[in-house]
Amino acid sequence: MQQPALYDAILARRSVRRYDPTPLDEAARGRIGAIIAQVKPLVPEHIFDVLQRDVAPDSDTMVALGGYGLIAQPPHCLVPYMPDSPHALVDLGYRVEQIAVRMVPLGVGSCFVGVLKDEAAAAAAFGLPPGTRVGAYLLYGRPSQGLVARALGRAARAAIGARNKLPPERIFFWERFDEPGSPQGELAPLVEAARNAPSADNAQPWRLLWRDRTLYLFVRRHSWRYGSGKQQLYRFYDGGTCMANISLAMEAVDMRGKWALYRGVEEDVPSHPEDLEPLARLTIST
Repeated sequence: MQQPALYDAILARRSVRRYDPTPLDEAARGRIGAIIAQVKPLVPEHIFDVLQRDVAPDSDTMVALGGYGLIAQPPHCLVPYMPDSPHALVDLGYRVEQIAVRMVPLGVGSCFVGVLKDEAAAAAAFGLPPGTRVGAYLLYGRPSQGLVARALGRAARAAIGARNKLPPERIFFWERFDEPGSPQGELAPLVEAARNAPSADNAQPWRLLWRDRTLYLFVRRHSWRYGSGKQQLYRFYDGGTCMANISLAMEAVDMRGKWALYRGVEEDVPSHPEDLEPLARLTIST
């Protein structure tokens, strides 16, 4: 493995629910700014920007606009956004997860707070243009180290089942969807990274099919965990976080490949159950 620290960060990242309210120092902020500036796009033509905001210790604005569980005293917040366009939510999830993972070696924790229930209000709260896609905020700061913080973190994770990751044979399939299995060799670290991707309410909508040196990514068309209406669109944002973890894992193990998003007109989509929606394919270079 070429970059074990990066791969460890993928697996180590967890949603932080309670923070030390002390703001990060200028050096840490500068390094996070560099991470944001260097994030890799999924769709290069998408215009991506990030607002960086401090959060007052008594403010509940970030939580009030979406999310779940108890989130206490986050000192900072990122508001990533881009104009609405095809695959905007997928690309947002892809880029923001890179930021969250690369914060881990800095000792900085984070938590996604989804806003799709009322994304227009979330955008308006920060003066963003109408129609802007946000998907989720990213709260961040130094995790609180107290016993109370750890107990609250365990309680919040238990409430949403955040540690109940699906086993590989539930998300990975060989050649066709009636052949579940455990990935071997070069695929193992990629699928393990996918399993550790964050998702709203731990929905884990992704399913992976390996065929002809191509990894096909599907998402479930509906999950009761997301709720109703627009919240079902989290499947696209979460598909993006899964793709980001796979891409970061490939970087860590020095593999090469290229994602191609499905746009609904392709004829090469493998046969799949009706409850799955094709999202993208990753061709692994030999």
